[in-house]
Amino acid sequence: MTDGIERFDTSIGEITWDHGFTAPDTAEHMYDVMDLQRACQLYLWSLSIIGQAQWRSAYRENFPEFRENSFVLAQSYEGRLGVLTVNQSSEYFFGWTNVQERAAILEVPAGVVVGLVIDFWQRGLTDVGWFGPNTGTGGTYVIAGPETPGDAIPDIKGATVLRSQTNNIWVLLRFLDFEGQPPVKELQDGVRLYYHGDEPSQHVIPAGDTPSQNYQPRGVRYWELLHEIIQEEPVEDRDRFFMYWLMTLGIERGKPFAPSDRQQGILEEGALIGETMAKTMVYSERLHGVLRHDGWRVIIGGDLPDAFEHTQRMRDYDLFDPRARFTYEACTSSPRMANPAPGKGQAYAGVFTDANNDRLYGEHSYVMRVPANPPAELFWSMVIYDADTRTLIYTDQRKATIGSRATPDMMVNEDGSVNIFVGPEAPAGWEQNWIKSIPGRGWFPYIRLYAPSSAWFDDSYSLPQVEHIDFAGVEPPPASATTGADLASSDHPHI
Repeated sequence: MTDGIERFDTSIGEITWDHGFTAPDTAEHMYDVMDLQRACQLYLWSLSIIGQAQWRSAYRENFPEFRENSFVLAQSYEGRLGVLTVNQSSEYFFGWTNVQERAAILEVPAGVVVGLVIDFWQRGLTDVGWFGPNTGTGGTYVIAGPETPGDAIPDIKGATVLRSQTNNIWVLLRFLDFEGQPPVKELQDGVRLYYHGDEPSQHVIPAGDTPSQNYQPRGVRYWELLHEIIQEEPVEDRDRFFMYWLMTLGIERGKPFAPSDRQQGILEEGALIGETMAKTMVYSERLHGVLRHDGWRVIIGGDLPDAFEHTQRMRDYDLFDPRARFTYEACTSSPRMANPAPGKGQAYAGVFTDANNDRLYGEHSYVMRVPANPPAELFWSMVIYDADTRTLIYTDQRKATIGSRATPDMMVNEDGSVNIFVGPEAPAGWEQNWIKSIPGRGWFPYIRLYAPSSAWFDDSYSLPQVEHIDFAGVEPPPASATTGADLASSDHPHI
C-alpha cells in the first residue's frame, strides 16, 4: 500500500480506499448500494400494510359504492380470485372501516361464523364468532383506534372493546351451514357494522364474478400505494427508522410522492429484489420452528420466534422475517389462527415440493393421498394456489379445492382416505377428485383444518406427500369407492 490505495473484492463489487478515504467512484457506488439495500428491506417491512391497502384499492375500483363500513360478499370462484390464499369452503364478508374520527361497532349474530378483526399491519385484534370470546353465541364489538376521540367511543354494556394501533381496520367473516345452526343467509343478514352515533346498519356489495386483487402490486405502483397509506396512519415508534429510510428515497408523510429518476430506478429494483427475498422466505423456508414432522410447514403459528404470531411482538423485538413471509403468501391473522387449540381455531399447513424435493410444476401430474379422518371438527380442505400470485389457481375448470364441504361428490376410498389429483389432464374416472393445473406455472397446496382435533397437535396424523406420477397408469376408482362423504369428525359443530 505504498501508494495509499487499498482495493477489496466484495459481494457488492470492488471497493477502493484512497489514503484512508473512500475513492470517489466507490463513494457513488456505496450510496447506490445503501439506497438499494434500504429499498429491499422497506419492501419486506411494508408487505403487510400494502396487502390491506391494495385490497381496499381494488374494491374501491371494482365497486364504486364500497366505503367505510361496507362488506363485499364473496360467494363464487371468480369473486374470490385475487385474494391471497383464500378458501372455497365458506362464504365470505370482507369489510373495512376507519375509526380515526368515530369508533365503529360490529354486531355478529349467534351461529357458525368464523371471523376476525385486524389492523392494517395485519395484527389480529380478536376472533369473532365461533372461535371468539363469545364462542358462537353472538356479540358486539366496539372498535377504536389510536386517534379516536374519547367521546366518540361508546360504552355499550356487554360489548368487547378493541383498541387498534391503526385508523384503518379490516373485518373478515366466514359463514358455514351446519345442521341445527342458523343458515348462512340468516347469519349474513344479522351482521351490522356502523359508526357510533349512527343507526345500526349493514352495507353489503355482492362480488358476483368480479375478481379483486389484494396481492401486492409490482414496480413503482408498490411505492405509490405505500405513500398513499402512510398518509392515513400515525407513525409508531417501532417504524421511525423505516420512515427515515423512506424519506431518503423520496417518500414522506405530508408531501407528494416525488422520488427522483435515480430513486425511482432504485425503488423498482428494490421491489423486484425484495419480492424475490419474500418468495425465497416462502418457498425455500429456513425457519425450523414452523416445520412439521411430515415435511409440511405450519403457515401461521408454530414455535416462536420462527412463527408468525398475531401480535407480531416478542419481548425484545417485533417479528420481521416471519411477518414478511406470512403476509407475502397470505393475509389476516387472529389469536385462534396463530394459537389454535383442540376444537378451537384453524390450522393451516403448506408444502412447496414433491416427495423427491422437486418444485410443483403445472405441466406435471401429482397425487396426494389424504389419510382417513383428517383431524377437523368443522371441515377440512386441500386448496391449490398459483405460485406467482399466491391466489386460487385459475383455469376453465373453475375449481381449486377438494374437501369435506367443498366437494360433496368427491371419491372416498374404502379405507376412508381420499386421493387428490393435480395435473393438466384428469385421470380417468377420478374427475371429481382432480384439480386442473397450468403448464408453465408453479403451484402449491394448503390444507385447512377448522376446529383441529388433538391428532393435529400430537403429530399422530401425518399429512400426505405430493407424489409425481403418470396419470396414464392410474387405475379407475374401485366399485367400492363412495362419494359425497363428509370426512369431518362431526356434522354438529361444538366447542
